[in-house]
Amino acid sequence: MVKSAATRLGSFGRFVTALVATIALGTSLVFAQTSMATILGTVRDTSGALVPGVSITVKHTESGLTRTVVSSERGSYNVPLLPVGAYEITTTMPGFKQGVRSGIIWLSVRKRW
Repeated sequence: MVKSAATRLGSFGRFVTALVATIALGTSLVFAQTSMATILGTVRDTSGALVPGVSITVKHTESGLTRTVVSSERGSYNVPLLPVGAYEITTTMPGFKQGVRSGIIWLSVRKRW
């Protein structure tokens, strides 16, 4: 009788631990969604043609964090999971003039649940 009660308490303890972990994970994901940004776009030349293989460097001007990606064969790029704030984007490719865009600001958006 004592052994079965201990087994039930052990199972209940594991259940409570799993429940608390699930709630904590869900809560952290909600906060992570509101404090992260994604920068995406398409690289085109002056004639409007798509340009693949361009190196795009995204710099968070407040912290100095940089991330570099390369545009796809369709000229598109995607830089996810960035902290909210001001950015500078630099594009480079041999044979093309370097492009710099600054003053790009991603603000946090709060959702009401």
